[in-house]
Amino acid sequence: MTSRERVLRTIRFQQPDRLPILHAVLPGGWERHGDQLKELFARYPSDFGGLADRCGSDGGVRAYTRGEFRDAWGCRWENILPGLEGQPRGHPLEDWKALESFPWPDPNGGEWTTPQPRPDPSRFVILGGGASRLWERMHFMRGMEALFEDIAGGRPEVEVLRDRILDFSLKRIERQLAYDCDGISFMDDWGCQDRLMIRPSDWRRLFRPAYRRIVDLVHAHKKLFYFHSDGYILDILPDLIEIGVDVVNPQFSCHDLTALARLCAGRICVSTDLDRQRLLPRGAPEEVRREVARILESFSGHGGGLILRGEIGPDVPLANAESMLRAFFELGDRV
Repeated sequence: MTSRERVLRTIRFQQPDRLPILHAVLPGGWERHGDQLKELFARYPSDFGGLADRCGSDGGVRAYTRGEFRDAWGCRWENILPGLEGQPRGHPLEDWKALESFPWPDPNGGEWTTPQPRPDPSRFVILGGGASRLWERMHFMRGMEALFEDIAGGRPEVEVLRDRILDFSLKRIERQLAYDCDGISFMDDWGCQDRLMIRPSDWRRLFRPAYRRIVDLVHAHKKLFYFHSDGYILDILPDLIEIGVDVVNPQFSCHDLTALARLCAGRICVSTDLDRQRLLPRGAPEEVRREVARILESFSGHGGGLILRGEIGPDVPLANAESMLRAFFELGDRV
């Protein structure tokens, strides 16, 4: 069974030979471990291949180096911790009056290479980076606290801003879909540690229809849709399932594992996220292995539906990264 076949059978709950593995590393993880991490990945290879370097970014600056930056949307970023993403400090729509004359980025901007066949046909290719972050882009531009107040107060500008960013995303995704890929990746962090950032009813009214349009576009091109969202999102997971999201990547440390598995197992493929708040950076390697076993036990018995993934940041010791990947390989036949 090729890696691509393994991933497709996993997403479709069609009994793969083992669960697929997806590598996830922050730039700070590469800076800390470098060639040691490359060697580790060579011993425990991913079932996924990337094409992210083939299409332009969405114009957002992910400020992984120290300093201040301004992105194509007019947001000013500051970063004091190299290797991690910075924080937006200046919001071009702090005053809604600026919306009327705002210079929107060109959805065809950035550097795009000519679509070509994938370099490794045996691997599953998921394409991200060209268009992402509907909600996050909104609060980057307006300011989070102000946007919360706007939503609570029913300001009409919220829907205008949402629709402009959605239109941008749809046009870029349409262009991405010309590439030889199996799926499109999209991200929006919707949760606090223990609850959704806005009321679920507001999310369903304002954002569920927007995500449905994105999912429908991807599916119309016979591709799969992978959605990442940090924080507690249990309240909207049934909605994500209903609109057709194929793979969801929630933040495990913000959820009760039993509740998460009860809701998702057998219904939607889950890309795992080992606890990166405590376990991966500060736990012992044997704890990491036990957690992988616990996750596999919670989601087993459905013929797939689990992609094995854990993010390696600059605070994750190499021993814990190795323990995680070894457990993925040695225990991953529990489907």
